[in-house]
Amino acid sequence: MKTKNNQIGGFLSVCIAIIITACYNSTNYTKGTSDHTIRMQNSTFSPATLTVPLNSKVTWVNDDNVIHTVTAADGSFNSGDIPEGSSYSRTFASAATIRYYDSHTHSMTGILVVSDSARAEGY
Repeated sequence: MKTKNNQIGGFLSVCIAIIITACYNSTNYTKGTSDHTIRMQNSTFSPATLTVPLNSKVTWVNDDNVIHTVTAADGSFNSGDIPEGSSYSRTFASAATIRYYDSHTHSMTGILVVSDSARAEGY
């Protein structure tokens, strides 16, 4: 009987630890403490649309064999040239929907949604 009580106690301890960890991660997540990556390859942004919480860091990585830029359509930011194998990062502190493009390849476009309430895609 003592062994069974110890097993139940151990099981409950593990369950409580999992619940506490899940709540902690969820709390940190909604504060937007995460990093997100958008890849530039074959003259496309991938993903083409990304939703992130406030205060998230977004990094665009140039996996292509040509120079690209990340240029906000509203003029709020411009990465300048990003050579192949390089990246550009920015942290977003205000809720917004930002359309952006590559100034070298105008058909290469993306959308970044920075939300103060929504969970980021893929989580």
